[in-house]
This record gives sequence, C-alpha cells and structure tokens, in this order.
Amino acid sequence: MSTPMVSFDRTAAEDDPFRWYHVRDTFAPGDAKALCESFPRDGFRMVTRTGRDKSYTMYHRQLHPVEGGEAGTAGLAEPWRRLVAEVTGPAYRAAVAELTGLPAGDASVEVNVWRYGGSCWLAPHVDKPEKLVTHILYFNEAWPEGHGGDLLLLGSSSGDDVVRRVAPLANTGVLLARGENSWHAVERVRDGAAGLERLSAQVVFHHG
Repeated sequence: MSTPMVSFDRTAAEDDPFRWYHVRDTFAPGDAKALCESFPRDGFRMVTRTGRDKSYTMYHRQLHPVEGGEAGTAGLAEPWRRLVAEVTGPAYRAAVAELTGLPAGDASVEVNVWRYGGSCWLAPHVDKPEKLVTHILYFNEAWPEGHGGDLLLLGSSSGDDVVRRVAPLANTGVLLARGENSWHAVERVRDGAAGLERLSAQVVFHHG
C-alpha cells in the first residue's frame, strides 16, 4: 500500500469563532514542492457574482467530477493526478470522517483549484446547507504580509468582525465544518502586488 499524500498528523481543532481545523505539514516536503511547482495554470475561467448571499471574483477550475466543458484532470501534472485520486478515495474520506466526526464516507466529493489575482476576493458568507465540510489546501511558497488574500474567520456576517486570519502558505490548510455561524471570507488581494496570485485547492464534501 502506498503512503498517503495528505497527512492530518499535525492538525489542531479550533472552536473560535466556530469549529474548524488548522492543518500543518499537510504533505511530505518532496510532495509539497512538487505540487507547488506544478500547480495548474490552464483551464481556469473567471467567476464573478454580486448577490445578497455571496459576492466574489476569482478564477476557478473543477478537477472532479468532470462536467460538460470542464477540463477535469486533463493535462494535470502527475503529482496533481495523484492528489485528486487520493482525495476522492476511501482512505482520505475515512481520515476526514475520523477527524471531524462527520459522515464524509457517504458524501459526494468535489475537487476544485482556485487562483486569486489582484482584486479577487470572496465576501463574508456561510456555506450552503448541502455542504458538510470543506478542506482548503494552500500552495503559495511565500505570501507577503499586507497584500490581502488571507482567509478570514468571522464572528458574524460583518467583514470587520475578524477573529482569526489564515495566510495561504504552502503545506498548510484548513477544514471548515459547515454551520449556521461558520462565517468566513477571503480578503481582497491587493492590486499593488504585481503578478501575485493566491493559489489553493478545495475538497468539498456534500450531503448525499
């Protein structure tokens, strides 16, 4: 049996401002480096929305499941094909279920990658009820302070009610258990940071 890519060995459960999990050393150093260096660059589309429940601007590519018009895993580097295979498999599901106490084993799984360039952002929101838990993984080997892009964990629907900040640094991540008070956002990436992009992937578990 091959060694899993994703590790939850250095994970801290947090309850402020709601239940979430801070994951460090997600990958072995060699895998972390390979994933950062081969982060997908094509197949993205800009998605933008202004609405009462959620507003955002960012670039998105869905890796799993493959839907009409989506690139899926086509053209992905080998480390990324391995990662998608792992996070859609039973061992990873079991690890998430054991960590969170949520029925991840029976949930449907969606895998996406995201790029946030200058002025990209995600407004304060609570995930839709059909979401069970989301694992966010980061792939920026460095991220300068003061350039936005942090994940903001909020005490309310106000973007100013920041309780915790998580920088998008490679080989770290978070799991967010969906709840009625699980307000979060992504701080707008500053325009002045020429060429800076916030790189992340999400594994989303949906009920049923």
